[in-house]
Amino acid sequence: MSIRTNVINLTEFRNARTGPPKRSEPESGLMLGKGLTDQTMIDLIKKFSNPVSERDYRNRALLNLMYLTALRAKEIVSLKFSDLFLAPSGETLISYTKKGGKLAFAVIAEETLFFIREYHSTFEGDHAYFFLSLPRGNQKERSNLSTRGLQLIVNSWNVKTCSNKLIHPHSLRHTAASKLMDLAGSIAVQKLLNHSSPNTSSLFYTKPYFNASKFISWE
Repeated sequence: MSIRTNVINLTEFRNARTGPPKRSEPESGLMLGKGLTDQTMIDLIKKFSNPVSERDYRNRALLNLMYLTALRAKEIVSLKFSDLFLAPSGETLISYTKKGGKLAFAVIAEETLFFIREYHSTFEGDHAYFFLSLPRGNQKERSNLSTRGLQLIVNSWNVKTCSNKLIHPHSLRHTAASKLMDLAGSIAVQKLLNHSSPNTSSLFYTKPYFNASKFISWE
């Protein structure tokens, strides 16, 4: 048997044992593709900018709150007016229970609060929660929106993520984080998402590519 044949057989043996080389995870951008494009966000905001029905007002308020706070679905449906308070800086904050059961805080922008109150002006009664279910038939009773209900609402907006998946509540969390990473860096994203470290935020949302065509030209 020739030396060449031995080398080929050894290579085949190694491939049979180890299989094809595995793809390693990228060093950054682990959440790449899970959010929405800038144009999709612009289109969604425009779509809900002139609400008419209660459903429209709720959609506008939900979208605004979700992309400005990046809260999880379970956190969003738990928000109550009684948990609002002012920060020393004058910003409106809300306390909520984050993933893991610990207390956390989010800034509620003036625009967001205005949209939520306009939404509540479309029906009667005082309600504790920010977001409510629609009444069924001729009934007037409402309950606070469930996590599943929120998922169905966001699904109904019928837009796709960068990776061509149907939008869901967490898509807006990824969208907000990606945008904020570009504008303000990993510490801002860490604070927004309540990550334990800015390194985690950087690993998830730093783009693993760079568009040199915006800068390089010999024309």
